Amino acid sequence: MRKKNPINDALRLLKFRIRSEKEIYFRLKDKGYSDEEIKKTIEELKSKGFLDDEKFAYLYAYDSLTLKKKGPFLIKRELLNLGVDEYIIDDAISKVLSEVDIEQIKRELVKDMDARKAREYLYRRGFGGE
Repeated sequence: MRKKNPINDALRLLKFRIRSEKEIYFRLKDKGYSDEEIKKTIEELKSKGFLDDEKFAYLYAYDSLTLKKKGPFLIKRELLNLGVDEYIIDDAISKVLSEVDIEQIKRELVKDMDARKAREYLYRRGFGGE
C-alpha cells in the first residue's frame, strides 16, 4: 500500500485549477491529514509559488466579472466563502475594476430588458444599486 502524501494530494487538486489556501486546507483535512501536516504542506506550496491567495483572488474576480458577468458584490461573497481574507478580496476586485469596462458588461447583460427588470437583474448578479 502506498503511503499518503499531502503534497501530492494538494498538487493533484491544483492540477485542475488554482485554489485558495483554505480550500486546500479543508480538502486535505477531509482526506484525514493532521493540522501539522496540512500546515507544512501549505507553507511548502506557498514557498514554491503553487499557492497564492492574492493571485487566486485576482484571477477568480477577473474570470467571474469578464466571463461569467458577475458583479463585485457577488464575487466578494463567493471569495469569502472560499476562505480568502477580505482585504485580499478588496484589493483584487479594485484591480480588476480598474482594468475592465464594467459599464460595457452591464450593457451586455441587460441589452434587451426594460429598465426595472434590468436593475433587478443586475442587483441579483451582484452589481449593487448604482
